[in-house]
Amino acid sequence: MSFHTLHKPILLHRGRGRKRRPKTFNTEEGARKWADENKIKNYEIVNMNYTGSKSNKFKVVEKK
Repeated sequence: MSFHTLHKPILLHRGRGRKRRPKTFNTEEGARKWADENKIKNYEIVNMNYTGSKSNKFKVVEKK
C-alpha cells in the first residue's frame, strides 16, 4: 500500500473565513488624519470602548 494516495491535496491560502475587522486608532487625531488621507468627506469618529475605560479605541464610520 502506498502512502502518497492517502494524502489529500493541500489547499493553499484557505484562511479562516473571518470577516475583515474595521481599521481602528488610538487617538482621534490619528483617525481624522487617516480619513483625510483616504478622502473620506462625510464621516463620524466613534469610540469603540465603553465610557469607563481608561484606554481609547476609535474608528471612522462613513455617514450616508
